[in-house]
Amino acid sequence: MRKIIILVIIFAWITAWAEDDIISPSNFAPQAIAAKQIAPGASRPFSFASSFVLCSQKTDKGTNADYCETPHSKIERNKLESLNFRIDGNIYNITWPKTENTKGAENWSGHSFGGGLFLNAHYSFLLEIGVTPMLVQWIGPIYVAAAYQLSLGHYFGTDEKNSLDTKISQNLFTGTFNLGGGAMGFINNHGLGLGAHGGIRQIQVLNAGYKEYTATDYRTGNRINPESRDSYKIKEWIFYYGLDLLTYTNLPLLNESDSKWHCGFMTSIEMGIRTEKNPLTYWSLSLSLII
Repeated sequence: MRKIIILVIIFAWITAWAEDDIISPSNFAPQAIAAKQIAPGASRPFSFASSFVLCSQKTDKGTNADYCETPHSKIERNKLESLNFRIDGNIYNITWPKTENTKGAENWSGHSFGGGLFLNAHYSFLLEIGVTPMLVQWIGPIYVAAAYQLSLGHYFGTDEKNSLDTKISQNLFTGTFNLGGGAMGFINNHGLGLGAHGGIRQIQVLNAGYKEYTATDYRTGNRINPESRDSYKIKEWIFYYGLDLLTYTNLPLLNESDSKWHCGFMTSIEMGIRTEKNPLTYWSLSLSLII
């Protein structure tokens, strides 16, 4: 297991080298499960997530240059794709109401009005750290959530071969929102839950600077004359929805109700909704352990 985790981290580190950086708050569904207290005593979510943002570009007929235009920015690039990997962990939380029986119950169904205030920390490849205060409140089978992420990062650019260039870099401190809610149904005593969530989140796509070839050697066909280009940043709101699959260890029918330790595992996938004015496509996959 340890080797798999190390390989995943190495893969994430290498993959993030040659892509634009994505800055956006994490998925709030794992915290919603902790606030629901469907698995008694499990209140600390830890997640590994990947995100992908693509811009559907247009071509300027006059200059024949490709560009990505959103409501608040216009970036000229022949390719605009972003990919990132991040690790999130809960460092402090307050949940309500207090659960008296952390060992489990025969017909545990969670709290109808459970809620929680969470403080999460994250590390995003290559060099970004941050904290995210998050509030979650259940109202029967649905919940509402709000998160605000503060991030501090040292971001690197790319050279003319689209490889990491440590000589091109930028420091940035940012704040981004994630607002929404969701619902989940539980198969009581069988340790399964299915849910959906959605909302609106801020996404920032950052490029710290890059080089690109500006001419072609027609004798050899090779691209030549690399020139430096300035950094750019896209900051937009995007509507999204997500699907959640939960497994948890509160299984009284299997004589596990007297266990002192419960946990849950959640898989979530999120998809951004592209509009005519906002041509950004957003995808995210997260794997979360709640202990």
